[in-house]
Amino acid sequence: MKKVFVDCQKCIFKKNCLSSFLTPLQRKKWNRIKESSACSDKDFVYQEGETSKGIMMVCKGRVKIYLKDMYNQQMIIWIKHPGDMFGHICFFSGEEFLGNAECMGNTIISVIKEKDLKTFLSEDVYKLLLNRISLDMRKIFYKLKDTAYLPAKNKIAQTLLNYISYKTRNSLTPTIYGLKRTEIAEITGLALETVVRTLASFEKKGLIKRELRSIKILDLERMNKLANLQRI
Repeated sequence: MKKVFVDCQKCIFKKNCLSSFLTPLQRKKWNRIKESSACSDKDFVYQEGETSKGIMMVCKGRVKIYLKDMYNQQMIIWIKHPGDMFGHICFFSGEEFLGNAECMGNTIISVIKEKDLKTFLSEDVYKLLLNRISLDMRKIFYKLKDTAYLPAKNKIAQTLLNYISYKTRNSLTPTIYGLKRTEIAEITGLALETVVRTLASFEKKGLIKRELRSIKILDLERMNKLANLQRI
């Protein structure tokens, strides 16, 4: 990993980041104490069994957090996007990482280490961090529930909507970039054959259009209904 400088004030993803909820004084200190690094595709941010040395944020690119079974098959727990925090649950629990975190494409990661957190954390910042932890735990609850009860087509619809590109989110054609069919299978816990068959069905019904490196959502309203997002 190569050390780089990231200016939070100029970041186009800052509205998604915890730093946007800080006071101007706190934000200035946040910008000073964070350490940012650029990494390449498939570089590990951390591996199973390691301990967290601080809290981490994705500033650019994506980070895949996943588990592996005895057959070396992956199950993706999260794909973290710019502005998302990760590593914080293990950091505050004091336990080892249960999975691996791997960069997807060229990525920039920022870390605030334990020694700096001790002087940075205040009552207000603690509340923000607890809120983020609570939201993540809520998402895990829904993921477990969906894995147990939700039909395949609904799981895949939810996954596509969750990974719409930040830049196209409010456009006429929301688009998912760089999400492979194998990764959709790993996120949803479905067989690859089921994912392939369901995507083909979505395309036939005019819900999506598949291209070489992207999936375009052609009917967002129907996709939202299929994903049953009103329960979230």
